[in-house]
Amino acid sequence: MKNKFIRSYQLTKWNIITICSYLLLSIFLLSYGAINQIHLKGVLSFYGFGTQFFIYSSQYRALRNFNYFLIWTVIGIIHFCIFLSIKDSVELAFVNGHASLGLRSTLITLLLFQFLRYLSLKIQGKELVVPAKNGKTDLLDERKITVADTIFFFIFIGVTMFFLVTK
Repeated sequence: MKNKFIRSYQLTKWNIITICSYLLLSIFLLSYGAINQIHLKGVLSFYGFGTQFFIYSSQYRALRNFNYFLIWTVIGIIHFCIFLSIKDSVELAFVNGHASLGLRSTLITLLLFQFLRYLSLKIQGKELVVPAKNGKTDLLDERKITVADTIFFFIFIGVTMFFLVTK
C-alpha cells in the first residue's frame, strides 16, 4: 500500500484521551498562572515551549490522521488568539522576548510538521518519524532511522527554536 499524505479516519480512544488530557493540563496551567501572577511568565513560557515539542515528539503518528490534525489546528488558532490578546503585556515580557511567543508558534509547528512529513513521503517514500535517543530506531514505530529523518528532525528543532525566541 502506498503512503498517502492525507489520511482521514476515526480518532482512537488514545487520541481522545491525549487531547482531553492536554486541554485539562492547559486549563490547569493557565489558571494556575493567572492566580499566581508571579509565576505566569514561567508557566506561559513552559506551556508554549512544551506544546511545540509535545506535538512532534509524541504526536507524530497521530498527526498523520487529518481529523486529529484539524483538532490540533483549532488548538493552534486558540493559541494564536491568546497570543494576540497578551503579546503587548509588559508583565509577560522578558528582556529579550515575550512569554507568549510559544503560543504564536503552534500553527507554524503544525504546518512545518506536515511539510516535513510531505517531504519525507516524497523523498524516501516513508512516513516522518522522530529519532529515538539511541539514534537507530524511532520512538513509536520502531522503524530504522534514515539520514533524512535526522535532517528533518534538526530542521524542525531549529525552526521551532527560532520562532520561540524571535520577536
